[in-house]
Amino acid sequence: MKIRNLLAVIIGIIVSVIIIIIGEALTHILNPLPEGFDMKDTEALKTYVSNAPISLHLIILCNYALACFVGGLIASSIAIDKKMNQAMSLGGIFMGVGMFSLISLHPVWVVICSVFIFLPFAYLGGRMSIKISKNKK
Repeated sequence: MKIRNLLAVIIGIIVSVIIIIIGEALTHILNPLPEGFDMKDTEALKTYVSNAPISLHLIILCNYALACFVGGLIASSIAIDKKMNQAMSLGGIFMGVGMFSLISLHPVWVVICSVFIFLPFAYLGGRMSIKISKNKK
């Protein structure tokens, strides 16, 4: 494996994580936690998330979609060859980590919807990168 291809995935992951962190911060601004809420109480957190408005879950899903799209775009843009493999590797990593996070806290419908987010949006980002690079030639 070429070092640049590995770096492409790593840089894509870093950018995606930054997008997710910013999105999570915005989510907390739009839907603040109740006064005195203890984030260390996992049962209270599960109850809060399961009773959260649908808009909160949709914002989170959109945030993951954006992160995977941009990450796939970046990973594919930086890679030397097998560009789509780099984008899909990023999507697979986020699928694994994201599913673990989502299953532990979110309602089933969010988990099911997320299956159609991580890999497909990383794929779309990879395709967009390939299309852009072909147009430049």
